[in-house]
Amino acid sequence: MKEEIVFVLLPGFADWEGAPLAAELAQPETEHPAFEVRYASLSREPIRSIGGLTVLPDLALHEIPVDAKALVLVGGTSWKTPEAEAVAPVVRQFLEAGKVVGAICDAAHFLGAQGLLNQHRHTANMKQVLEGEAGYQNPEGFVPEDAVRDRNLVTANGQAPYPFAREMLLAPGVSEDQVQFWYDFQTLGLKAALAKYFPEA
Repeated sequence: MKEEIVFVLLPGFADWEGAPLAAELAQPETEHPAFEVRYASLSREPIRSIGGLTVLPDLALHEIPVDAKALVLVGGTSWKTPEAEAVAPVVRQFLEAGKVVGAICDAAHFLGAQGLLNQHRHTANMKQVLEGEAGYQNPEGFVPEDAVRDRNLVTANGQAPYPFAREMLLAPGVSEDQVQFWYDFQTLGLKAALAKYFPEA
């Protein structure tokens, strides 16, 4: 049975932030084991992305399985709304169980506002904005990088879907060589990646 990784999408989610990671996790033709990717939201009602994509979530928040391998919070326009606060207990449960949690863009900011970055090195869109949140008590833990992995928590800014995906792939134990190979093909461009890995071709 495949291990599950659950992506949390809220209304107005950023289409591009979770897509590279989800596609690679679910890809059966890779050298690493494929995971079962599922999508959760506040309910099972359809939600619409920033780019106008309408999706039907697989799960409501309360249906997220406790034995899932990881939880991925995709950024978007709803993370600063009161409704988003319902996600915080699920994140706490995963972190306390030592499971992998990833958050990108405003989802990372959400974790800071909820006090969930106070025990980890992390990043987000803007440190100054994060410091304005009452629940955020860890400015010394902020790292000015595109993506940061500290133990079981991965955070990234909204312009870093590929660095975020790289750190998320490493977190559940995919080998560094496999991840770097994938990352180079996504970021160097096809010709440069082929020249790096297959110079004789």
